[in-house]
Amino acid sequence: MISLFGCGKTGQVMDGDGMVRELTYAQISQDEAKLMMQDDDGHVIVDVRRADEYAQGHIPGAILIPNESITDTPPEELPDKNQIILVYCRTGRRSKEASQKLADMGYVNVYEFGGIEDWTGEIVTEEASDNAGGEKAKLSFESFDGGGPDFNVLIADEGIVSYETEVKYHSSDQGEMDGSGFDKIITFTGIKPGETTVVVEERSPIADNLDHKYRVTVDDELNVQIEQLSVKDINEEAGEGMILMIDGEEYPVEWEENESVEALKELCPLTVKMSMYGGFEQVGSLGESLPRNDEQITTGYGDIVLYSGNQIVVFYGSNTWAYTRLGHIDMTQEELTDLLGNGDVEITLE
Repeated sequence: MISLFGCGKTGQVMDGDGMVRELTYAQISQDEAKLMMQDDDGHVIVDVRRADEYAQGHIPGAILIPNESITDTPPEELPDKNQIILVYCRTGRRSKEASQKLADMGYVNVYEFGGIEDWTGEIVTEEASDNAGGEKAKLSFESFDGGGPDFNVLIADEGIVSYETEVKYHSSDQGEMDGSGFDKIITFTGIKPGETTVVVEERSPIADNLDHKYRVTVDDELNVQIEQLSVKDINEEAGEGMILMIDGEEYPVEWEENESVEALKELCPLTVKMSMYGGFEQVGSLGESLPRNDEQITTGYGDIVLYSGNQIVVFYGSNTWAYTRLGHIDMTQEELTDLLGNGDVEITLE
Protein backbone atom coordinates (compact mmCIF):
# COMPACT_ATOMS: atom_id res chain seq x y z
CA MET A 1 0.00 0.00 0.00
CA ILE A 2 1.16 3.49 -0.81
CA SER A 3 -0.25 6.27 1.36
CA LEU A 4 0.00 9.70 -0.22
CA PHE A 5 -1.36 13.21 0.27
CA GLY A 6 -2.62 14.80 -2.94
CA CYS A 7 -3.24 18.35 -4.01
CA GLY A 8 -6.37 20.24 -4.96
CA LYS A 9 -8.77 19.46 -2.09
CA THR A 10 -12.38 19.58 -3.25
CA GLY A 11 -14.59 18.51 -0.37
CA GLN A 12 -15.19 15.79 2.23
CA VAL A 13 -16.70 12.29 2.26
CA MET A 14 -17.49 9.74 4.98
CA ASP A 15 -15.44 6.55 4.79
CA GLY A 16 -16.45 3.07 5.91
CA ASP A 17 -15.34 3.69 9.49
CA GLY A 18 -17.49 6.80 9.84
CA MET A 19 -14.50 9.11 9.61
CA VAL A 20 -14.55 12.32 7.56
CA ARG A 21 -11.70 12.61 5.09
CA GLU A 22 -10.74 14.99 2.28
CA LEU A 23 -11.88 14.32 -1.27
CA THR A 24 -8.79 14.82 -3.43
CA TYR A 25 -6.33 13.27 -5.86
CA ALA A 26 -2.69 12.37 -5.25
CA GLN A 27 0.42 13.07 -7.31
CA ILE A 28 2.88 10.17 -7.30
CA SER A 29 6.16 9.38 -9.03
CA GLN A 30 6.31 7.11 -12.05
CA ASP A 31 8.26 4.53 -10.03
CA GLU A 32 5.42 4.47 -7.50
CA ALA A 33 2.93 4.10 -10.35
CA LYS A 34 4.87 1.09 -11.70
CA LEU A 35 4.68 -0.59 -8.29
CA MET A 36 0.93 0.03 -8.08
CA MET A 37 0.46 -1.43 -11.57
CA GLN A 38 1.93 -4.71 -10.33
CA ASP A 39 -0.85 -5.19 -7.78
CA ASP A 40 -3.96 -7.20 -8.62
CA ASP A 41 -6.30 -4.68 -6.99
CA GLY A 42 -8.69 -3.84 -9.81
CA HIS A 43 -6.87 -0.63 -10.70
CA VAL A 44 -7.30 1.04 -14.07
CA ILE A 45 -4.72 3.07 -16.01
CA VAL A 46 -6.22 6.06 -17.82
CA ASP A 47 -4.56 7.85 -20.74
CA VAL A 48 -6.14 11.32 -21.11
CA ARG A 49 -4.42 12.32 -24.37
CA ARG A 50 -6.03 12.48 -27.84
CA ALA A 51 -6.85 9.33 -29.80
CA ASP A 52 -4.04 9.87 -32.30
CA GLU A 53 -1.49 10.29 -29.48
CA TYR A 54 -2.78 7.13 -27.80
CA ALA A 55 -2.44 5.16 -31.06
CA GLN A 56 1.18 6.25 -31.48
CA GLY A 57 2.14 4.68 -28.14
CA HIS A 58 0.62 4.09 -24.71
CA ILE A 59 1.24 2.21 -21.48
CA PRO A 60 0.10 -1.44 -21.72
CA GLY A 61 -3.45 -1.89 -20.48
CA ALA A 62 -4.24 1.84 -20.43
CA ILE A 63 -7.71 2.88 -21.56
CA LEU A 64 -8.29 6.11 -23.48
CA ILE A 65 -10.48 8.83 -21.95
CA PRO A 66 -9.41 12.18 -23.49
CA ASN A 67 -9.19 15.01 -20.97
CA GLU A 68 -11.43 17.15 -23.18
CA SER A 69 -14.21 14.54 -22.91
CA ILE A 70 -14.20 14.59 -19.08
CA THR A 71 -16.76 17.14 -17.90
CA ASP A 72 -18.98 16.94 -14.80
CA THR A 73 -20.54 13.56 -15.69
CA PRO A 74 -18.75 10.37 -14.56
CA PRO A 75 -17.23 8.60 -17.60
CA GLU A 76 -18.93 5.32 -18.54
CA GLU A 77 -15.52 3.64 -18.48
CA LEU A 78 -15.16 4.44 -14.75
CA PRO A 79 -18.34 3.20 -13.02
CA ASP A 80 -16.69 2.58 -9.61
CA LYS A 81 -15.75 5.77 -7.74
CA ASN A 82 -13.72 3.75 -5.22
CA GLN A 83 -11.57 2.09 -7.87
CA ILE A 84 -7.85 2.97 -7.99
CA ILE A 85 -7.32 5.17 -11.06
CA LEU A 86 -3.81 5.90 -12.37
CA VAL A 87 -3.82 8.92 -14.71
CA TYR A 88 -1.20 10.14 -17.19
CA CYS A 89 -0.93 12.25 -20.37
CA ARG A 90 1.98 13.48 -22.51
CA THR A 91 3.71 15.97 -20.21
CA GLY A 92 1.59 16.05 -17.03
CA ARG A 93 -0.62 19.10 -17.65
CA ARG A 94 -3.74 17.36 -18.94
CA SER A 95 -3.42 14.53 -16.42
CA LYS A 96 -3.56 17.03 -13.54
CA GLU A 97 -6.64 18.68 -15.04
CA ALA A 98 -8.35 15.33 -15.59
CA SER A 99 -7.47 14.08 -12.09
CA GLN A 100 -8.93 17.20 -10.51
CA LYS A 101 -12.15 16.82 -12.50
CA LEU A 102 -12.46 13.17 -11.47
CA ALA A 103 -11.88 14.10 -7.82
CA ASP A 104 -14.52 16.84 -8.12
CA MET A 105 -17.00 14.15 -9.25
CA GLY A 106 -16.31 12.01 -6.18
CA TYR A 107 -13.63 9.56 -7.31
CA VAL A 108 -11.62 8.95 -4.14
CA ASN A 109 -8.59 6.95 -5.32
CA VAL A 110 -7.17 9.03 -8.18
CA TYR A 111 -3.37 9.00 -8.64
CA GLU A 112 -1.71 11.30 -11.19
CA PHE A 113 1.80 10.31 -12.31
CA GLY A 114 2.83 12.76 -15.03
CA GLY A 115 3.58 12.30 -18.71
CA ILE A 116 4.49 9.45 -21.03
CA GLU A 117 7.42 11.56 -22.26
CA ASP A 118 9.24 10.59 -19.03
CA TRP A 119 8.01 6.98 -18.91
CA THR A 120 10.82 4.40 -18.84
CA GLY A 121 8.57 1.33 -18.81
CA GLU A 122 7.00 -0.56 -21.69
CA ILE A 123 5.04 1.28 -24.39
CA VAL A 124 2.76 -0.40 -26.93
CA THR A 125 1.51 1.01 -30.23
CA GLU A 126 -1.45 0.32 -32.45
CA GLU A 127 -2.79 1.49 -35.76
CA ALA A 128 -5.06 4.50 -35.59
CA SER A 129 -8.72 3.55 -35.32
CA ASP A 130 -11.04 3.91 -38.28
CA ASN A 131 -13.62 5.25 -35.82
CA ALA A 132 -16.44 2.88 -36.71
CA GLY A 133 -16.33 3.76 -40.39
CA GLY A 134 -16.39 7.51 -39.96
CA GLU A 135 -15.02 9.38 -42.96
CA LYS A 136 -11.95 11.50 -42.38
CA ALA A 137 -11.30 14.88 -44.00
CA LYS A 138 -8.09 16.32 -45.39
CA LEU A 139 -6.51 19.70 -46.03
CA SER A 140 -3.50 20.13 -48.31
CA PHE A 141 -0.98 23.01 -48.45
CA GLU A 142 1.96 23.51 -50.79
CA SER A 143 5.49 24.17 -49.57
CA PHE A 144 9.11 23.43 -50.46
CA ASP A 145 12.34 22.49 -48.70
CA GLY A 146 14.79 25.23 -47.85
CA GLY A 147 12.49 28.18 -47.11
CA GLY A 148 8.92 27.10 -47.76
CA PRO A 149 6.20 27.80 -45.17
CA ASP A 150 5.64 25.64 -42.10
CA PHE A 151 2.14 24.80 -40.91
CA ASN A 152 0.85 24.56 -37.33
CA VAL A 153 -2.61 23.23 -36.47
CA LEU A 154 -4.66 24.70 -33.59
CA ILE A 155 -7.94 22.94 -32.66
CA ALA A 156 -10.33 24.81 -30.36
CA ASP A 157 -11.85 21.59 -28.94
CA GLU A 158 -9.44 18.65 -29.18
CA GLY A 159 -12.11 16.34 -27.76
CA ILE A 160 -14.10 16.54 -31.04
CA VAL A 161 -11.44 15.93 -33.66
CA SER A 162 -7.78 14.89 -33.86
CA TYR A 163 -5.28 15.25 -36.70
CA GLU A 164 -2.11 13.80 -38.17
CA THR A 165 0.19 15.19 -40.88
CA GLU A 166 2.22 13.76 -43.74
CA VAL A 167 4.46 15.12 -46.49
CA LYS A 168 4.08 14.09 -50.15
CA TYR A 169 6.66 15.32 -52.66
CA HIS A 170 5.39 16.50 -56.03
CA SER A 171 7.59 14.03 -57.87
CA SER A 172 8.10 10.40 -56.87
CA ASP A 173 11.87 10.66 -57.39
CA GLN A 174 12.20 13.71 -55.12
CA GLY A 175 13.46 13.64 -51.57
CA GLU A 176 14.28 16.21 -48.93
CA MET A 177 16.55 18.81 -50.51
CA ASP A 178 16.48 22.57 -51.07
CA GLY A 179 13.87 23.51 -53.64
CA SER A 180 11.96 20.23 -53.58
CA GLY A 181 8.23 20.95 -53.66
CA PHE A 182 5.81 18.99 -51.50
CA ASP A 183 2.27 18.98 -50.16
CA LYS A 184 1.68 19.13 -46.41
CA ILE A 185 -1.44 16.98 -45.91
CA ILE A 186 -3.43 17.28 -42.68
CA THR A 187 -5.91 14.47 -41.98
CA PHE A 188 -8.70 15.01 -39.43
CA THR A 189 -10.34 12.12 -37.57
CA GLY A 190 -13.61 12.40 -35.64
CA ILE A 191 -13.55 11.60 -31.92
CA LYS A 192 -17.09 12.54 -30.89
CA PRO A 193 -20.02 14.42 -32.49
CA GLY A 194 -19.81 18.19 -32.33
CA GLU A 195 -18.51 21.36 -33.99
CA THR A 196 -15.26 23.20 -33.45
CA THR A 197 -12.93 25.61 -35.21
CA VAL A 198 -9.50 24.84 -36.58
CA VAL A 199 -6.79 27.36 -37.43
CA VAL A 200 -3.89 26.34 -39.67
CA GLU A 201 -1.07 28.82 -39.14
CA GLU A 202 1.10 29.29 -42.23
CA ARG A 203 4.48 30.73 -41.27
CA SER A 204 7.15 31.59 -43.83
CA PRO A 205 10.58 33.27 -43.52
CA ILE A 206 10.20 34.87 -46.96
CA ALA A 207 6.44 35.46 -47.43
CA ASP A 208 3.42 36.78 -45.56
CA ASN A 209 2.26 34.85 -42.52
CA LEU A 210 -1.32 33.61 -42.94
CA ASP A 211 -3.96 32.05 -40.71
CA HIS A 212 -6.44 29.71 -42.44
CA LYS A 213 -9.58 29.22 -40.36
CA TYR A 214 -12.11 26.40 -40.75
CA ARG A 215 -15.32 25.14 -39.18
CA VAL A 216 -15.07 21.39 -38.52
CA THR A 217 -18.23 19.33 -37.95
CA VAL A 218 -18.34 15.70 -36.77
CA ASP A 219 -21.67 13.86 -37.13
CA ASP A 220 -23.08 10.94 -35.13
CA GLU A 221 -21.26 8.43 -37.38
CA LEU A 222 -18.01 10.38 -36.80
CA ASN A 223 -17.86 11.59 -40.39
CA VAL A 224 -15.80 14.79 -40.60
CA GLN A 225 -16.71 17.81 -42.71
CA ILE A 226 -14.55 20.93 -43.13
CA GLU A 227 -15.74 24.36 -44.23
CA GLN A 228 -13.35 27.27 -44.71
CA LEU A 229 -14.57 30.41 -42.99
CA SER A 230 -14.73 33.66 -44.90
CA VAL A 231 -13.49 36.96 -43.50
CA LYS A 232 -17.13 37.80 -42.72
CA ASP A 233 -17.57 34.51 -40.82
CA ILE A 234 -14.40 35.11 -38.83
CA ASN A 235 -15.36 38.66 -37.91
CA GLU A 236 -18.83 37.54 -36.81
CA GLU A 237 -17.41 34.73 -34.67
CA ALA A 238 -14.83 37.06 -33.12
CA GLY A 239 -17.40 39.77 -32.40
CA GLU A 240 -18.07 38.49 -28.88
CA GLY A 241 -14.56 37.22 -28.19
CA MET A 242 -11.21 38.65 -27.17
CA ILE A 243 -7.79 38.86 -28.74
CA LEU A 244 -4.73 38.47 -26.50
CA MET A 245 -1.47 40.16 -27.45
CA ILE A 246 1.79 39.82 -25.55
CA ASP A 247 4.31 42.57 -26.23
CA GLY A 248 2.36 43.45 -29.37
CA GLU A 249 2.08 39.97 -30.90
CA GLU A 250 -1.20 38.03 -31.00
CA TYR A 251 -1.45 34.53 -29.48
CA PRO A 252 -4.24 31.92 -29.74
CA VAL A 253 -6.46 31.64 -26.66
CA GLU A 254 -9.43 29.40 -25.89
CA TRP A 255 -11.51 31.45 -23.46
CA GLU A 256 -13.77 30.00 -20.78
CA GLU A 257 -17.49 30.72 -20.83
CA ASN A 258 -18.14 32.32 -17.44
CA GLU A 259 -19.13 35.65 -15.90
CA SER A 260 -15.52 36.56 -15.17
CA VAL A 261 -14.61 36.41 -18.86
CA GLU A 262 -17.74 38.37 -19.77
CA ALA A 263 -16.78 41.07 -17.28
CA LEU A 264 -13.23 41.10 -18.62
CA LYS A 265 -14.58 41.77 -22.13
CA GLU A 266 -16.31 44.87 -20.80
CA LEU A 267 -12.90 46.31 -19.80
CA CYS A 268 -11.50 45.99 -23.34
CA PRO A 269 -9.44 47.45 -24.83
CA LEU A 270 -7.17 46.86 -21.85
CA THR A 271 -3.38 46.92 -21.41
CA VAL A 272 -1.82 45.32 -18.33
CA LYS A 273 1.80 45.54 -17.29
CA MET A 274 2.80 42.09 -16.03
CA SER A 275 5.55 41.02 -13.65
CA MET A 276 7.34 37.69 -13.36
CA TYR A 277 6.65 35.86 -10.11
CA GLY A 278 7.87 32.59 -8.63
CA GLY A 279 9.57 31.34 -11.77
CA PHE A 280 6.28 30.03 -13.17
CA GLU A 281 3.89 32.93 -13.87
CA GLN A 282 3.33 36.52 -15.02
CA VAL A 283 0.87 38.54 -12.93
CA GLY A 284 -0.66 42.00 -13.37
CA SER A 285 -3.39 44.18 -11.86
CA LEU A 286 -6.64 44.77 -13.78
CA GLY A 287 -7.35 47.98 -11.86
CA GLU A 288 -10.74 46.79 -10.62
CA SER A 289 -12.40 43.65 -9.29
CA LEU A 290 -14.32 41.18 -11.46
CA PRO A 291 -16.92 38.57 -10.50
CA ARG A 292 -15.15 35.36 -9.54
CA ASN A 293 -15.83 31.73 -8.82
CA ASP A 294 -12.58 30.58 -7.22
CA GLU A 295 -11.77 26.90 -6.79
CA GLN A 296 -8.64 25.07 -5.70
CA ILE A 297 -6.94 24.03 -8.95
CA THR A 298 -3.53 23.01 -10.19
CA THR A 299 -2.69 25.17 -13.17
CA GLY A 300 -0.58 24.16 -16.15
CA TYR A 301 1.52 26.07 -18.63
CA GLY A 302 -0.61 28.31 -20.84
CA ASP A 303 -3.43 28.70 -18.30
CA ILE A 304 -4.87 32.19 -17.76
CA VAL A 305 -6.62 32.74 -14.42
CA LEU A 306 -8.13 35.44 -12.23
CA TYR A 307 -6.49 35.80 -8.80
CA SER A 308 -8.16 37.62 -5.88
CA GLY A 309 -10.72 39.00 -8.31
CA ASN A 310 -8.51 41.82 -9.55
CA GLN A 311 -5.33 40.27 -10.96
CA ILE A 312 -4.77 38.37 -14.19
CA VAL A 313 -2.16 35.60 -14.17
CA VAL A 314 -0.60 33.82 -17.15
CA PHE A 315 1.32 30.61 -16.39
CA TYR A 316 4.40 29.20 -18.07
CA GLY A 317 4.76 26.71 -15.21
CA SER A 318 2.38 25.26 -12.61
CA ASN A 319 0.91 26.20 -9.24
CA THR A 320 -1.87 25.01 -6.91
CA TRP A 321 -4.12 27.73 -5.46
CA ALA A 322 -7.65 29.13 -5.47
CA TYR A 323 -8.27 30.72 -8.90
CA THR A 324 -11.03 31.40 -11.42
CA ARG A 325 -10.19 30.01 -14.85
CA LEU A 326 -10.25 32.52 -17.72
CA GLY A 327 -8.64 30.71 -20.65
CA HIS A 328 -5.71 28.77 -22.05
CA ILE A 329 -2.97 29.74 -24.54
CA ASP A 330 -2.36 26.93 -27.03
CA MET A 331 1.45 26.83 -27.06
CA THR A 332 4.15 24.43 -25.90
CA GLN A 333 5.82 24.84 -22.52
CA GLU A 334 9.12 25.66 -24.21
CA GLU A 335 7.51 28.39 -26.31
CA LEU A 336 5.76 29.89 -23.27
CA THR A 337 8.93 29.81 -21.17
CA ASP A 338 10.82 31.66 -23.90
CA LEU A 339 7.99 34.18 -24.13
CA LEU A 340 7.20 34.72 -20.44
CA GLY A 341 10.20 33.50 -18.49
CA ASN A 342 12.79 36.08 -19.51
CA GLY A 343 11.49 39.31 -17.99
CA ASP A 344 8.34 41.37 -17.47
CA VAL A 345 5.87 41.63 -20.36
CA GLU A 346 2.85 43.70 -21.35
CA ILE A 347 -0.43 42.10 -22.39
CA THR A 348 -3.22 43.73 -24.35
CA LEU A 349 -6.81 42.50 -24.59
CA GLU A 350 -9.04 43.69 -27.44
